[in-house]
Amino acid sequence: MIIKNEKDFWAGVLFMLLGIGAAVVAQENELGTLSRMGPGFFPTVLGFILAFLGAVISLRALMGSVVSKEGGIAPVHWGVLLFVLGSVALFALSLLTLGLLASIVILVVTSSLAVGKIGARWKEVSVLTIFLATLCWVVFGYGIGLQVPVWPTLL
Repeated sequence: MIIKNEKDFWAGVLFMLLGIGAAVVAQENELGTLSRMGPGFFPTVLGFILAFLGAVISLRALMGSVVSKEGGIAPVHWGVLLFVLGSVALFALSLLTLGLLASIVILVVTSSLAVGKIGARWKEVSVLTIFLATLCWVVFGYGIGLQVPVWPTLL
């Protein structure tokens, strides 16, 4: 069997796996009935809907009439992936000790290193850092009253 559109096929397979996984994990909670739904009902239904959509996408990729000319799936850029995921991990690790503002600076600067050439883009990164830090401070500190330290605990 020839896969006509490789990207759609593998995206559909991923959706199916995630949907089935969500439905299986949701079985830890009581399912209930249609008239009296339990806490596991909604995640189970959503998991099966996601799996069904993944099956439809994969089948369309197999039964398409034209082979996609876009090429195959692009290789994974591990350096970029590690910088972005590492910046999120650094944010999570530093939030309670360094505070919200310093953690956002670490997050933005570290994730911008994934692209490289930060020296040429330091103005953009600085503006983005100031904007995100201010926005998060206003939204989380004043808007919803989240109890996260804004400044480092040493201060």
